[in-house]
Amino acid sequence: MGKSRLLDEAADVAAHHGVGLIRGGVEELGELVSCGFLLESLGLPFEAQSAGSPTHLLDRLTKAFQERAGAPVLAVLDDLHRAEPATLKIVRVLHDRLTARPVGWLLSGSTAENDGRAASLFGLLERNGAARVTLAPLSPEAVAELATDMLGRPPDPTTSVLMAGAGGNPLLIIELLTGLRDEGRLDAPPGAMSHTQLPVRLRRVVRRWTNALSGEARSLVETAAVLGGPLPIEQAASLLGTTPAGLLSAIEEAMAAGILDVTGRGLAFRYELVGTVTATSVPPPVRDALLSQLGALTDLEPAGGVFTASAAAVHVAVTGGRLEEAESMVQERLADNRSAQSVAELRCLLSDIMYRTGRDDEAIHEADRVLALPARWHHVRDRAVVVRLYAMTRRHDDYVGAYADDIIEGESGHGPTVTVAALTALATIERDEGRLSNAFALAEDAWRLASRDPPDERRYESCLTIAALLIDVRRLDEARAVLQQARTDMLAHGHLAWAADVAALEARAEFAAGRFDDAVTAGKRALSLAAVHHMPLAAEVASGVLAAVALRRGDLREAMRRLAAPAEGPSEAHSRHTLLAAQVTEACDGPRSAMTLLTALSGPLQQLSSLLAMDSTVSAWMVRVAMGAGDRSTAESIVTTAEALSHASLGLPMLAASAAHARGLLDGDREALSLAAEQIEDKWAQASAVEDLGMVLKALGERQEAVTGLDRALAIYDDIGSTRDAARVRRRLRDLGVRRHHWHHTQRPASGWGSLTETEHAVALLAVDGWTNRQIAEQMFLSVHTVAFHLRHVYRKLSVGSRVELTRLAVAQERVGPDRSHDERQS
Repeated sequence: MGKSRLLDEAADVAAHHGVGLIRGGVEELGELVSCGFLLESLGLPFEAQSAGSPTHLLDRLTKAFQERAGAPVLAVLDDLHRAEPATLKIVRVLHDRLTARPVGWLLSGSTAENDGRAASLFGLLERNGAARVTLAPLSPEAVAELATDMLGRPPDPTTSVLMAGAGGNPLLIIELLTGLRDEGRLDAPPGAMSHTQLPVRLRRVVRRWTNALSGEARSLVETAAVLGGPLPIEQAASLLGTTPAGLLSAIEEAMAAGILDVTGRGLAFRYELVGTVTATSVPPPVRDALLSQLGALTDLEPAGGVFTASAAAVHVAVTGGRLEEAESMVQERLADNRSAQSVAELRCLLSDIMYRTGRDDEAIHEADRVLALPARWHHVRDRAVVVRLYAMTRRHDDYVGAYADDIIEGESGHGPTVTVAALTALATIERDEGRLSNAFALAEDAWRLASRDPPDERRYESCLTIAALLIDVRRLDEARAVLQQARTDMLAHGHLAWAADVAALEARAEFAAGRFDDAVTAGKRALSLAAVHHMPLAAEVASGVLAAVALRRGDLREAMRRLAAPAEGPSEAHSRHTLLAAQVTEACDGPRSAMTLLTALSGPLQQLSSLLAMDSTVSAWMVRVAMGAGDRSTAESIVTTAEALSHASLGLPMLAASAAHARGLLDGDREALSLAAEQIEDKWAQASAVEDLGMVLKALGERQEAVTGLDRALAIYDDIGSTRDAARVRRRLRDLGVRRHHWHHTQRPASGWGSLTETEHAVALLAVDGWTNRQIAEQMFLSVHTVAFHLRHVYRKLSVGSRVELTRLAVAQERVGPDRSHDERQS
């Protein structure tokens, strides 16, 4: 992949250094005569005797090389996997004959299309000292660079998701992007473009690959594409009316062509896009027949039951993350189906789809309809119980604890998947009630039990629960390990519906670690996946992370935009959303406005333990807000709750350190703040504690110690990129008579948006939003005169004379658009 481009670049470098070039490659359909591409590249005429006299041909080529080799020369020969044996032999002999001459060789071949002849040549040359370079798929970063290079800007989320299906293959990526551009379908809104609308030129490439296969191999590839996910070889053999042994040659051919791979769970497409294009190329009646055949032959139920043919295709769509398509399929089949078992299975799948797409009340209603049916199909009832448990937990239903206890302690005969769900529900309840040690124990029990079970996508709930708990208490290495294991498992088993949730939690983990750029990358990836798979709750978590990063960086416009769509209902997502909205409100309008939001959240703060358990780092911030609003009694309540939370969860040092921070802030206790500053594991929270300690020291008249503390806080804020907090600390240092500049030299153009410094850019955007100079000064911790100074520079660099002109220019340049990245704003 990308070998021809690599050879082109190498040839350009050689030519730049004065090296002569002999450049050629074997055509796709082969050569008319042996070494025809070499004859052409050397300017030699084709001769009839060349085809019948290998010795004569070899002598002619040797002489031509020797004439060129008076100075260093590089032979760049591409696509040798297409060459016939005689050409490969001549290349080998030429190489040996010219060893005394200054001739270098750069040869390429495709392992995917190779039948072994070129591989023999390469192996022989390698044994004699040649170096082999194997080209791996492009990294995600390289894919992003390639797309940006082709499009002139970063790709939109929908295009990014489609590119991810190329598996890093440059050809597929280039054909996809070129096709989307040619067909005018770039910048499609999330979900607006289905996989059935992939570009024509991309489909041609895939058809060329599959049409080159034998009939047997092509049937295998098309069957695997229609059924989706890894296809067990035994099932493939049954569907194709043969045995696993009878499929060996077709499997080897499809693997050699670079189309299929053999995984631990069966046959899978090396590139998802190839599978998608192939599946949509199969006529619908044939697809339906295959799916019905699969339902009749196989056990697709992960908990031990058997899906009917009606439900089999829906299940494949659900596990593949195609939830909107799956829901349409359920509704169609429910309208036509008269089988009681099929109806039960379809309603159970519908309940699952509704839960995954954030419609908990509807999910519970559908699950109840399944449970009201006769108890003949235990596997269907178990799945309905699982969905009901998880949906009730997410809604904070008052009865979910008793329901989960009955499952664990009763003798209902439920399978282990139901027990895992009950343990996970209880872990969430314990977390919400401030008993994090108990929550960890229950979550770990659920994860261990789920890991022992046969592969079942429902086990990801327990995985996500324990990962979220680990992030909340800042055990980030453990959280990343759990999420990485989950991601690997999902990809291996084709359970793509949970990918958005994993990416959203990865974004939270990166944010907690103070790696804001990585948090933004993961958050945007989660948003893209959530749009494709219709996962609104994952999108909400990701938007919250992006809003939090924007707040830290002082981009309040972006923070407010990301929080524009609040969650509904008494969910954890709603609580996190409101808490973050209060933080943004405090930054914009002060502590009293923030207290109004916090009081509305927990009425009045009755669920404080749940809030602090979700994020222990906010306890000190809430104390600061309460005291700023003149509400010391609420501040005392917050500290008492934080300390009780710490005592109830021994062994979690982050909770103890956060409680000490809150207590030190409330009482102006330097010892408590020093303890917090040394023990807090969250970088931002640590900087906050150090900053608070510096201000206490200032109040005590210990100026030099205060400056030292504030300098330490400033260094941490600068290190993680928390520019708004860094600006506040610089102002506090100025109040102490100390100036700490943050200028750094950056090459910028003389005019235009790219010429603005970071501070000028921020001032300009706030001015565009209608903020007065005084408001901008308060927000950026600058003097009014400094703001006016920066605005004059902005006007000069942009050649405008007023805020009205600045706003028009900003709109024209799309600098106030919703999807500007941080890097773009910093340029």
